[in-house]
Amino acid sequence: MSPVRTAGEVLEAIQKIKAGATAFCTNFFPVKSKLESWVAHRELMAETRDGVTFFLRKDRDFSHLYFCAANPSAFARELGHLPAIATEKLATDLVGPEASLAELLSLAEQGGFRRYSRLVRLARVASAVTPPSVQAAAAIDLATDADGPGVLELIEHSFDRFADQLPTRYEIDAAIAARQIFAIKQNAELAALLFFETLGLTSTIRYWLVASQFHSRGFGSALIRHYFLSQSPVRRFILWVTATNDSAIQKYQHYGYAPDGLVDHVLVSDAIKN
Repeated sequence: MSPVRTAGEVLEAIQKIKAGATAFCTNFFPVKSKLESWVAHRELMAETRDGVTFFLRKDRDFSHLYFCAANPSAFARELGHLPAIATEKLATDLVGPEASLAELLSLAEQGGFRRYSRLVRLARVASAVTPPSVQAAAAIDLATDADGPGVLELIEHSFDRFADQLPTRYEIDAAIAARQIFAIKQNAELAALLFFETLGLTSTIRYWLVASQFHSRGFGSALIRHYFLSQSPVRRFILWVTATNDSAIQKYQHYGYAPDGLVDHVLVSDAIKN
């Protein structure tokens, strides 16, 4: 694979595959700003084959595999010739309505991947009723530059790096600069955070968590209520959560979220051990 030098190269490669597609399929939906960051930090590689372009994005000790293909058959054929499947730690996501993913899931498994996790997307309309607050004797502040290392450490400790699309340090720094991380501290220690992204009228919770030693103090409730109030122009709130995490799903449903029909199957190569 070759390094991607500009975001334009990615968009051009996708358009070329689309132009000759009979049943275009992809798992690559990059937001322009993120794509530009990946390129600027030299994290993205690409390779175009017959009817398919594959992309690898470096992430810690593994890479995310993305693709755009003229049809599922082309995807399956060329995936089988991709050397990285057998030698590297790879994770890939297949996103869409559950019924639409059966063929690609089967082809990915035949090509050397195995199922690792399944996430569901939850959505909340702005008019949803927010439950009464739980009193939390703590101030909510915007995270500062000095909080960056602590934010990264807490997220890495609390989430799965293969399934949960963990942020890099530069993404955390950008989110802090964009005022998109709310934090609660206790004696200068980071106790809880809510990391979100708002684009237009849609806002996505990326990470909402309370450090284990600060559970049952109302910090999580205070954060999410503060988040809703701070995003008054937003009309739609979304997030992804592991399908088997019943406790988290119940908490989100308490705040007005409900499944919207999209799922994300996370698959990994054999180099990633359970």
